[in-house]
Amino acid sequence: MSESILLTDSTDPAIAAGVALLEGWRVVVRAVAELPAASAETNVRAVLITTSDPVALRLAAESARARSTAVIVGCTDEVARRRAIELRAEEWVLLPATPQEIAARTWAAVARKSMNGSMANEKAEKAEYEQMLHDALTGLPTLPVVIERSRQLFKERGELVVLYLNFVRYSKIEEIYGWEKLDAVLETTASAVRDFLDDDDLRASRLMVSFSNDDDFIFFHVPARGVAAATDAEITEMVTRLQRHVAGQIEAVHGEDVAALFDIYVGRAHLYYNPKIRLERVIYRGIREAQNASRSLEERERARRVSDLKAAIRDRAVYVEYHPIVVSTSREIFGYEALARGTMRSLRSPEVMFDVAAEADLIWELSRLCRDRALEGMGTRLEAGQLLFLNVDPHDFSDPAFTEKGVTDPSRVVIEITERTAIKDYPKFRERLKAFREQGFRFAVDDAGSGYAGLGSIANLEPDFIKLDISLITGIDTNFIKQNLVQTMVRFADDHGAMVIAEGVERAEEFQAVQELGVHLVQGFFLHRPQPASSPLVHLETVAR
Repeated sequence: MSESILLTDSTDPAIAAGVALLEGWRVVVRAVAELPAASAETNVRAVLITTSDPVALRLAAESARARSTAVIVGCTDEVARRRAIELRAEEWVLLPATPQEIAARTWAAVARKSMNGSMANEKAEKAEYEQMLHDALTGLPTLPVVIERSRQLFKERGELVVLYLNFVRYSKIEEIYGWEKLDAVLETTASAVRDFLDDDDLRASRLMVSFSNDDDFIFFHVPARGVAAATDAEITEMVTRLQRHVAGQIEAVHGEDVAALFDIYVGRAHLYYNPKIRLERVIYRGIREAQNASRSLEERERARRVSDLKAAIRDRAVYVEYHPIVVSTSREIFGYEALARGTMRSLRSPEVMFDVAAEADLIWELSRLCRDRALEGMGTRLEAGQLLFLNVDPHDFSDPAFTEKGVTDPSRVVIEITERTAIKDYPKFRERLKAFREQGFRFAVDDAGSGYAGLGSIANLEPDFIKLDISLITGIDTNFIKQNLVQTMVRFADDHGAMVIAEGVERAEEFQAVQELGVHLVQGFFLHRPQPASSPLVHLETVAR
């Protein structure tokens, strides 16, 4: 009989010892980026994946499954275990594990993979049933489960309070950072909400996600016997404390920029039991009522933000943080990107600020203010030879007030084309760029590889700088596909006299990877945090080593 192979990305000796317990088996170790190709090798019957990179894990698991190879996920924490369940791996094992445990899990995984068709269908149905019970991402119970758990309490008490938690900016996190980041933020959110409830008067509430893998949550609160249901004022006060608690946890785990996109609008519905009406119907109607109420709050909040923005533009209440861009080989500061921030807390995030401006038709006015603020710091922020990177939306080129004139030294200004919307008329747009180029301005395509900033933009705009989106850089040290894409972009830039900037470098391993791939310039928290205009310049000797 031919030899069977367990393919793994781990050098843990317990894995080799466990495989040795299986007659006719041997272990083969490959880097995680090599697992998809290696799983095609003859006699590979199981793949044991231990990486914590969710993208690499998914790619390796999908490749193995396409070849009918059993998938085992090595987990070090609860998050990894939930990912294994979400991937529908045949088995998962908590590491570190004994050789006997690894051998048993491997044999079980192969046995499950070789089940006949009827058993496989039964397993799939069971997995779907389990998914109906609990959300694999957050671990929270789903709506059908909580309805059943609350049924008798609702009947006995006669009333039920439904709270709909609408996390309005979470879609923006996904757009900017990718779905893996939002998944991680949702895990943090669920954990923070559970912690909050443990210490709150509503700790008996039943929390759930609105739908599996969704980003909105629902509370069911059945008041305790003899206790009045929470009033609107009490709910508002609770939500304020909840928002502070969750935002603090998100900032601690994911940073200030992500936390700035966190916001909750809470709708409330007070339901009363009526034996003449089906209980499920009462609850679903209440959920819709609470959801609509949260959207009404969102609309009122949007109107308030528009008013805040108008006041900010009138009072010039915008400041600029300067984020260093460094040469990857020497870490010498090459220039600074100007990042606009609102002084009002409601407008702290530039994404929120420009979203509000778009809704209120104030994009030109806000863009003018942000450019003015950024250019004001050139004399004090930049040293000789350093460049200022200025974010500009394509719509700004239609603004009569945005011209190539008025900048003292255009050769030191790089206009970053930040495409919030698609460029529809490239010939006309290039004519506007030509006038700026003739004055000495240089151009960059921002967020290359994301949204509208694709290869078409690079080919049509012929930029001097190509800024790679953070979604391409995050986890690049363990992702072979991302490495290939970045290497291709660097080669293209070298051939056309441009420079590649990797933004969002947050780990030493990512920095080393982009260095080895030949990326010219680097930007990210691993090297520098953004600095407000009032702070002293960062000099080379202060750069993180």
